[in-house]
Amino acid sequence: MASGRRYKHQPGDGDGGAGSTLLPPNMAMAAMGGGRLSTPAPRMELSSPAPPLGLRLTSDVSKAAMVFLSHVRRTFARAPVDYTGELVRLLDDISIVTRSVASYVAECSASVAYGSVGDASTLSSDFSTTKMYKSLTHDGYACIILSRDREMPLTFPEDAPHGMYVVCFSPLDFDKLNVGQQPVCGTSWSIYKRRSSTSLPGRYIDMQQKACDQVAAGYCIYSSATTLHYTMGQGVYSFVMHPVALQYFLQPASRIMLPESGTAIYTPRRTMLHGASTVGKSVARALTSLSGSVFHTGCLLGDVHMMLQTGGVVVAEDVHFLCEAAPLALMIEQAGGVATDGEGTRILDMEILEDFNMSVTFVAGSRRTASAIDVKLSGQV
Repeated sequence: MASGRRYKHQPGDGDGGAGSTLLPPNMAMAAMGGGRLSTPAPRMELSSPAPPLGLRLTSDVSKAAMVFLSHVRRTFARAPVDYTGELVRLLDDISIVTRSVASYVAECSASVAYGSVGDASTLSSDFSTTKMYKSLTHDGYACIILSRDREMPLTFPEDAPHGMYVVCFSPLDFDKLNVGQQPVCGTSWSIYKRRSSTSLPGRYIDMQQKACDQVAAGYCIYSSATTLHYTMGQGVYSFVMHPVALQYFLQPASRIMLPESGTAIYTPRRTMLHGASTVGKSVARALTSLSGSVFHTGCLLGDVHMMLQTGGVVVAEDVHFLCEAAPLALMIEQAGGVATDGEGTRILDMEILEDFNMSVTFVAGSRRTASAIDVKLSGQV
């Protein structure tokens, strides 16, 4: 019998007779000192001194934090979308891309130069689009990519593996007028099942999707901390990227629910200044009836991120349907809110038939506040 440590009464090998006992280290120390066994360390809570965009970062030291991929696997196991697990690996690849984009935004440069920071005015969505395309081309989980900043979808070479999913994403949404300092910016994405055969490259029919057919959606905010929010139709969950481990860890707040008490309206001031649009007049009326205030972070994703924490409503015009409106609408509804086009039509009931670059008006948030702006829900028509 191979020798080894014995943590129970076993015959010894000349170390004290047949009845000698080898105790575990902590018990042996207690026996030698005559004291009691050591007790577990008290539970502690860590909080970030600089919460990103109002998000409070807390973690329980006594618990093992759940990483993003583990959470995706658990969610997928409860309601599997496919029988190969491709969706799990696809979401993991997208999260890895966002880590590279976070470094790009932090340095304002595609190359890291220690001791210097690039110019924020040089930020471009081309870096994010290239990273996403290179990552998904060779993994075999997607068949076609639609980028908000590209006129045509991005297809893969014929000899590359073609998966069963369509990825639509907004590569880098930020305030282009915020020159000279690092702006708040982010990336959003949505995933659909393809409609054509998986043995062929992605086709035009794969882009003809209905918003409610999304199998997953999410967004990533690059600020003082990089946070990732996602949903697979079973609630919205928040993760924060560890600056050293470069892994996304689940926030203790767990599932995110949209507050109903907020009256803030997140929209650019030009929405009301133009005055001619229907939604602009609705915003002006809602400000008076709700005694609300107008805020704007400079980008749509920043507004949505703040609204999910404080409540209220986000109002934006000319929003890309597949790459921005659809994924954000799914997340807001999963958080208990509502998302419409400002005229009573639910965003998730809309679909693409011909123009996959279609833009819509986006009114989404708490039901009470959003209903005050939507012309049909408020009874203005």
